[in-house]
Amino acid sequence: MLRRLFGFSIIPLVVLACSHDDTASAKTRDGQSDDDGVPPRPAVVTPSSQPYKVAPVSTPGTIIGTVDFDGTPPVPRVIQPTVDPAVCGKSIVAKNVTFSGTRVADAVVWLTDIRTGKDFALERRFDLTNNDCMLDPFVQVITTNGTLNIGNDDRAVQTIRLINVGTGKIVAVAPFNDDGEVVPVDKFREPAEVEIVSEQHPWTHGWMVVLDHPYYAQTDSKGTFKIDGVPPGKYQLRSWHPELGYADASVTVAAGQQVVVESHIRPGGVAAPTVVAPADTSRAASSTPAIPILPTSSSTPDSVPPPRR
Repeated sequence: MLRRLFGFSIIPLVVLACSHDDTASAKTRDGQSDDDGVPPRPAVVTPSSQPYKVAPVSTPGTIIGTVDFDGTPPVPRVIQPTVDPAVCGKSIVAKNVTFSGTRVADAVVWLTDIRTGKDFALERRFDLTNNDCMLDPFVQVITTNGTLNIGNDDRAVQTIRLINVGTGKIVAVAPFNDDGEVVPVDKFREPAEVEIVSEQHPWTHGWMVVLDHPYYAQTDSKGTFKIDGVPPGKYQLRSWHPELGYADASVTVAAGQQVVVESHIRPGGVAAPTVVAPADTSRAASSTPAIPILPTSSSTPDSVPPPRR
């Protein structure tokens, strides 16, 4: 992706800057408003009634741990694209979760009830790339008031929608006409679980956790994580991967100490994959017909208890 950051087309950004929405298109290619959305669903992230406050942390502690999956690993889906096969390929293996034994890579881990603590990182820019009609990364965590740079490496029409799972509202729409384009999105104002879908390619799918505090991590290739600078106290820790589900744990952080947490995600409650309507081939506006996004099923369990605060 880095090879394209300085070579993307300037035209799309100029068009976006001249519109009333300077970060992403406010309408889809078929004229639908970004307020259309889908029905709300249970989400693993809910906004807090209290704002997060930055404050000095004396004698902070550290949380380190692992995330395991106590079940049979899901079999990677094999996708045979029916749209843009010359770009997407004739066959795609959607390996959206990686294991090291029973440990889960790329799981998002965060404190659900912390309301005061260290400051955010100075850099609040995050990246998402569409490459070979798949999103990379498949899951990530970002912070509110940050900017997500969505890039397109495919020479095909692509319209990416970002949906707030808990409210069903569309956060932003990022349209692409060619490869090398980048659309910045900075509409993340509150904590949320965000589903990312494509109008043209129904298998193109991704997830984000948006948080209003810096106490989070994502597991490495060995399924381990670290959260530092934690004020002493008792907290709720949530671990989540969209292909597997989530797990909660209670953790007590002592002043200047390190605490170890073993989080176990157990099978059950994972919803069916997103359902997208068939393409309307009667439309000839582009070689890639727009596909309306129907109400979708999150991979979050049907009932998600709110984090204890």
